[in-house]
Amino acid sequence: MTKCLDKPTDEDYIYKSFLKLFEYVKKHNYEGIDLFDGLNSRLFKNTLLYKNRYFRLALIQFCKRCPINFRKILLVPEGFNPKAGALFLLGTLNMFKVTNDGQYKEEAKKLYGRLKEVLIKREKGIGWGYNFDWQARAFYVPQGTPNIVTSVYVGKALIEYYKLFNDDEALQLAKQITEFILNEMIIIENENFLCFRYIPGEKAEVHNANLLAANFLSSMEKYVDSKELKNKIKKSVNFSTADITDEGAWAYGTKPFHRWVDNFHTAFNIESLIDIRDNLDLQDLNKIIEKTTAYYLDNLFTEQGLPKYYNNKIYPIDIHAIAETFIVLNIIKTSKITYNETKRALIEQQILKCLKVFQDPDGYFYFQKNKYFGKYFWNKISYIRWGQAWIFFGLSNIIFEATTQVKIKKL
Repeated sequence: MTKCLDKPTDEDYIYKSFLKLFEYVKKHNYEGIDLFDGLNSRLFKNTLLYKNRYFRLALIQFCKRCPINFRKILLVPEGFNPKAGALFLLGTLNMFKVTNDGQYKEEAKKLYGRLKEVLIKREKGIGWGYNFDWQARAFYVPQGTPNIVTSVYVGKALIEYYKLFNDDEALQLAKQITEFILNEMIIIENENFLCFRYIPGEKAEVHNANLLAANFLSSMEKYVDSKELKNKIKKSVNFSTADITDEGAWAYGTKPFHRWVDNFHTAFNIESLIDIRDNLDLQDLNKIIEKTTAYYLDNLFTEQGLPKYYNNKIYPIDIHAIAETFIVLNIIKTSKITYNETKRALIEQQILKCLKVFQDPDGYFYFQKNKYFGKYFWNKISYIRWGQAWIFFGLSNIIFEATTQVKIKKL
C-alpha cells in the first residue's frame, strides 16, 4: 500500500491506525451494531411491549448505556447503516485521492452500490434513513423513514463520488436529495427565517439538522437551477444563528429538553457555517464563526485540551467527539478565521493520546471512557456508525490534509 507521508510523525501513527481500522471494517463488510439499534430486537419486536412508547425508549437507552453488549441475547442483528456507509465512502474517497491505490476505488464502488440499494423513494426525490426503528423523546421513527442527517451525509458522499469519478448518476441522485429536502423538510419559512426538519412530518427544531441541510444545499447550489435556493440557505442560517448566546454557546435545539450544549453538535454547526460561507461567499458569517469557534475551544475542552461531552460536564470521553474534533480542527486551521492556536495545539495533543488508548488491537475503536465515584470505567463495545465510521472519516481527513500540505511544501 502506498505510503503517503515522508517521515515518522504523529501523522504516520494516524496512517497506521487508519490501516488497522480499514482492515477491521472490510472484514466485517462495513456492518455492525449501532448505539441506537435496540428496537431491532427480535425478542420484543412482535410483542405488546414494543407498542409502548416508554418501553421502546427504555430498551434503546438500556442498549445504549450498558457497557455489556446484550444484543445477542436480545436477538439484535448486525446490519449496514446508510450513514455509516456514507462516512466510509467519504473516507475511502479521501484515501484514493491520497494514494491512488486501486483498492480504495474498488471499496468506494462497493459502498456506492450498497447505498443505492437502500435509498428510500419519496413522492418527490429520495432520502436515506437508519436500518432500525428509533424512539427519541420528541418523536418515533420507523425503519424506512428518511431523515435529513443521513440523507445529507449520503448526499455529501455522492457529490464527492461524482467529482472524483465523473459519475453523472451520483450527481443525479444528489439532486434528488435536494428535491426531497425542499419538498418535505421545511418546518417553517417566513421572510427572515427557515428551519429544516429532522424527520418528515415532525416539528422538532434541531440546529445541527437544519444547518447540515443548508450546508448540503449550498454545495448543490451550482448544480441546480433555483433562483430561490441561496435565499433559503441564508434564512436557514439566520434561524440557527439567532439561537447563539452572547457568549457563543449553541444549544442542540429549541425545545426545552434540547437546551444542552455538547461538543460534537457544536462542532458540526461550526463546520456547516464555514462550508456555507465558502460555498456561497458569505463573508459576513466570519464574526459568528469566530465567536462560536472561540466558545467551542474554550468551553468544550478542558484546560489540558481533553474533549468534554457537554460544556458543563467532562465525562464520558466519547469516540464520536474525538472523531469530530479531528475533522473540525482541520477545517478551522484552513478556514482563515481567528482562533486560539495555543488551545488548538493542546487539543491536538490530547486527541492523539485518546486515539492511542481508544483503539483495540483488533483495529476497532472503543465507545466511551466514563468516570463514576472517582473511578474510570470503559465501554469497549464496537459501534459501526457512532464509532468506526466517524473515526474512519476523521482519520482519512487528517491523512488527506497532511499529505496535501507535504505536496504543497515540495512545490
